[in-house]
Amino acid sequence: MLKDATYKEKYSMLKFWMPQVIENVKKDLKNEHLKNDFKFAKKHLTGKNINKLTTEDFIEQEENAEEIGEFITNRWLLKNSELYDYFERALSQITADFTQLTEIEPSRAQGIVDGAVAQFGAPRTYIFSVMNSVVFPKDVYEKLDTLAREDQKKFENAKVMAQEQLAHETLKDHYEQKIARLVDKYEKKLQGLQKKYLQDTESLRKQLTVLQKKLNA
Repeated sequence: MLKDATYKEKYSMLKFWMPQVIENVKKDLKNEHLKNDFKFAKKHLTGKNINKLTTEDFIEQEENAEEIGEFITNRWLLKNSELYDYFERALSQITADFTQLTEIEPSRAQGIVDGAVAQFGAPRTYIFSVMNSVVFPKDVYEKLDTLAREDQKKFENAKVMAQEQLAHETLKDHYEQKIARLVDKYEKKLQGLQKKYLQDTESLRKQLTVLQKKLNA
């Protein structure tokens, strides 16, 4: 399916995942590729400060995928080398020269996918497979794409819930601290009132003692 795909075709398949991919290699793109490939920066990013380029700026370069795609692909694969090691072992069990494969038999392909998903998750497995032109059958890719999107949605929902929980706990801590300060403030105030009450009571007791003595004189 992907054996002869161009970078533009691959990135079309990865459109949903490109923000994640670019975020992973954005620093390298800025510090290495664009500073070394001045012609690309001048041609496609005129007037933009390289150091301030956003993920969206790079995603917009889809039309120029053939010029920038090799760097992005190679750098992402380098940062995910454990996936390459897994696929190399799995594909080598089919044939020593797995680069010559044209399409992996469906059940075998699904087994490789299942093993990768279990270890690395569906999103990374899908991105790697497309980037590295793994020759899975079309229906295996479609199932993997669906699973990857579902897993990503679950991850994002869990992230939102965690953020909401953190916000709730932060708010709870804020009010608990506020209540603690108020309690401390009024406890000190009560202690002051109690001290004054005792002082006033002692003063009245002394006055009464003096008056009693005068009356008995």
